[in-house]
Amino acid sequence: MSDVAEVALRLASPADAAGIAHVHRESWRTTYSGMLPADFISAQAGRRTPQQWESRLSTGPARDSTFVALRGDLIVGFASCGAARHRMEGLESEIYALYVLQDHQRRGVGRDLVRSCARHFVRQGEFGFYLWVLKANRARMFYEALGGQEMGEKTERLGMHSFAEVAYGWHDLAGLVAVG
Repeated sequence: MSDVAEVALRLASPADAAGIAHVHRESWRTTYSGMLPADFISAQAGRRTPQQWESRLSTGPARDSTFVALRGDLIVGFASCGAARHRMEGLESEIYALYVLQDHQRRGVGRDLVRSCARHFVRQGEFGFYLWVLKANRARMFYEALGGQEMGEKTERLGMHSFAEVAYGWHDLAGLVAVG
């Protein structure tokens, strides 16, 4: 049995809050190491507590959803998506966060999470979305391989640190929502 077959995806529930917070924290540490200052990563990695995730999963807007990827009972990745915070090129949906534990990357987990969000958007009557990624992040190649088109750039400032981000967009979700 392949690693991909061993991963199950489903809509997150409040009971998944601790696992999602763990993936978020650990992914910040491994993904952004070398891209952002270590003190900044330490401060930001734990900023979303299990209690905050539980509250968000309990009371989030109906259009927002979080999907989890599980290997057995272990949450190995998640994607959070919903209404766009800002419309870009007519796209009204956004993936806010996509994180997969480092040991589970390059096994189709991230791709399957993006597809789960794309299917969610289609069920909501939306046929395109965008997401933001750090310009220095090697995940940009992942998004390009999934058909994302670079749409724009911005500079964000958190505390004393500025960093460049790139937006990727999908105007046609047919390829993402197709079985495969």
